Amino acid sequence: MSKKKRKKKSKPHYLNNKDFEELIKNYLGDPPTYESDLVEKLDLLITNILHTFKFRVDPDDARQECFVLAFKVLKNFDPEHGSAFNYFTTVIVNNLKLMYTKNKKYQEKIKKYQDLRTPEYLKNGSKPDSDF
Repeated sequence: MSKKKRKKKSKPHYLNNKDFEELIKNYLGDPPTYESDLVEKLDLLITNILHTFKFRVDPDDARQECFVLAFKVLKNFDPEHGSAFNYFTTVIVNNLKLMYTKNKKYQEKIKKYQDLRTPEYLKNGSKPDSDF
């Protein structure tokens, strides 16, 4: 007799917008009671966005910044002007784009500085010739 394997109950990989909006409304009324549920939903949303768009940013820093931002703008959410899913997705994606742009500019500055630190430049005081 073989034992049947039980499927693990997995977390859903999507957000139900109606439940999400209800959770936000409940959280705004009684934060301590609903905080862990809201964090779980936002974590799911942030994780899915990070995996979907594959932003080239540090995922841990991005996750942390997205959480802070989501809780900052939580009080601004108005279900009359759109769905919670769209609102938070837009806020999070825009924040990730900003982080990516800042990181890219920083990396470009580092590269430029490293190019200036070449022995040829230090010796002659001019940029090295490139084949680009």
